[in-house]
Amino acid sequence: MNLTIDEKRKRLKDIIKETGIVIKDVTLSSNRKSKFYYDIKSIVSEPEGAALIGELMLAEILKIEPKTRSVGGLESGAIAIATAIVYSSFQLQPTSSVSGFFVRKSAKVYGLEKMVEGIVRTPVAVVDDVITTGKSVMDAVSALRNQGINNINIISVIDREIKENLLEQNNMEF
Repeated sequence: MNLTIDEKRKRLKDIIKETGIVIKDVTLSSNRKSKFYYDIKSIVSEPEGAALIGELMLAEILKIEPKTRSVGGLESGAIAIATAIVYSSFQLQPTSSVSGFFVRKSAKVYGLEKMVEGIVRTPVAVVDDVITTGKSVMDAVSALRNQGINNINIISVIDREIKENLLEQNNMEF
């Protein structure tokens, strides 16, 4: 896309306003009730949405020092987002692009029995579509820490800014 970062950000906001906010009573993954739902998964599943999310989140990741080398998060919400970022990274810098991974909600009981799949190189950025309390992100962070990975940053498309945010309680910056 031949748009500036600000134009891309505005376009993504417009798409979210047009198609990514569902007005209805819903129960969120945190078991909280809400009158609306951010449906970022459908936006990142469309070509323009995936390109915008990948490019905009990559732009934020590139600001982090030391340089992020892998992106991922908890299945299934983070998989499409991480893939979009990995693709955008390769398009921008093919010889030094970030790799992707995802964290399972529970370890497989067959095959390699991995909890974390993909390529994890530190430092990592844990990504998510929407952060409400931060539980999904903290689940991914815990799994990574259990594997000795401690240089972790957090980035999301939407932050619902709930006061009882687990990320803040655990001194995680996002």
